[in-house]
Amino acid sequence: MWTIIMGRREYVTKDNKFILSPKHGGTGGGQLELVVLDGTHEYLTGISGFYGPIEGFNGLKGITSIAFHSNKKMYGPYGQESCEGGDVYFTSACGGRVGSFHGRSGDFLTAIGVHMQYFL
Repeated sequence: MWTIIMGRREYVTKDNKFILSPKHGGTGGGQLELVVLDGTHEYLTGISGFYGPIEGFNGLKGITSIAFHSNKKMYGPYGQESCEGGDVYFTSACGGRVGSFHGRSGDFLTAIGVHMQYFL
C-alpha cells in the first residue's frame, strides 16, 4: 500500500510500521492532501505537473502543481496549474509502474522524478 501526503512520503516497513519522511520544500501549505492507493489492485503509473516561478517569491522557481496518475484514475492536480509566467509542463507517464520517487528541494520542491518498473 502507498500513501502519499503532499510534500511527504509515508513508507511501510517489512514489519508493517509506517514511517513519515520529513517535509520537502516550502513554508505554509497548511492544506494536507492524502492519496491512498490499494496496492493489490491499484498502482501509480506516473506523475505530471508544472514547474515555474513561485508566486510572491521574486522569481524563485519550483514545482507549482503536481498530479499522481494510477491505473484507475488521476489524483489532483494539487497546487496552481498554469502555463503563464514561464511555467513548464512535465510528465513521467511512459507505460509502467512507479517503483519509487526521487527529487530535490531547497526553499521549495524543485525537482521530482520517478523510477519506473516496466512490465515484461
